[in-house]
Amino acid sequence: MRPNKLRDALKESRVIFGMGVFSCSPTLVEIIGYSGFDFIYLDTEHTPLGYDSTLEHMIRAANVAGISVALRVKGNDEHMIRNALEMGVDGVIIPHMMKKEDAEKAVKAARFQPFGIRGACAETRSANYGAGDFKWEDYIRRSNEDTVVIGLAEDKEFFDHIDDILSVKGLDMINFGPTDLAMSLGLPLLYQMDVPAIQEAFEKLVSRAPKYNTAIMCAAAPPTLEQARKLITKGVRAIILRNDIVNFRNVCQQYIKDIISPLRDSK
Repeated sequence: MRPNKLRDALKESRVIFGMGVFSCSPTLVEIIGYSGFDFIYLDTEHTPLGYDSTLEHMIRAANVAGISVALRVKGNDEHMIRNALEMGVDGVIIPHMMKKEDAEKAVKAARFQPFGIRGACAETRSANYGAGDFKWEDYIRRSNEDTVVIGLAEDKEFFDHIDDILSVKGLDMINFGPTDLAMSLGLPLLYQMDVPAIQEAFEKLVSRAPKYNTAIMCAAAPPTLEQARKLITKGVRAIILRNDIVNFRNVCQQYIKDIISPLRDSK
C-alpha cells in the first residue's frame, strides 16, 4: 500500500498547501504536484467528473507526482465514498455536513468493520489489486488507521451543532466553506472571509476544533502570503490556493490585459 501523506501530515502537525482541481486533466494534476504543492482538492461535487476511469487516472497522476489527494464527493453517499477510497484517495471531503448523524454516516462509510460499514474487496487499486506481498489483514488495519475523513462546514446548521459534530470519533478535519455558508445565511458573497457573519463562524470553528483534536482546512481568500499567515496563526493546517481553472483563467485574463489589449488598441 502507498503511504498516506495526508495522514502523515496530520500526525506531524505540519501545515500543508494545496490547490483545487476542477478540470478533468491528469496533466494539470501532475504539474501541481511537480511544482511543489502538498495536496490537491479534487472536486466531483461541482464538476462532471464521475466515479470512473477518468477520475482514477487523475488520482494516479497525483500519485506519480507525489502529491496527496483529498476528494470532495458529490454527496454523503456510501457508494461514492467507497469508490473514491478504492481508487486510492488519501481522504474524502463530505459536503453539507449539518449534524452529528451526517458525520457518523460519513465516518462509517469510510472505514471497515469494526469501525464502519465500508464494503471490502481485494481487487481494487487501493489494495494494489491484491498483488505482490498483499496481506488482507494489514490492508484492513491500515485503511482504517490512515483514511482521512473531512467534513465541510458550509451551512449555518453546522454551527448550530458544532460540538456534536466535532465529537464524532473518526472525523479528522473540517473544511471551512465561506461561499456556501454565506449563501445559507442569505448573503450573496463569493469567498469573502472578512464579512462579520462569516468571520464569526470561522472564529467559532477555530476556537472549538482544538478541543476535539480536529484539524482545519480553509482556502486563503484572497490567496496572499498575508492571508495564509493569518490562517496559520488561527491554527489552520491545510491551506487551499484557489483551483486550476481559476488560476489558469487569471493567467489568460492577465495576458489579455497586459499584452493583447494594448496591441489591439494600438491599431
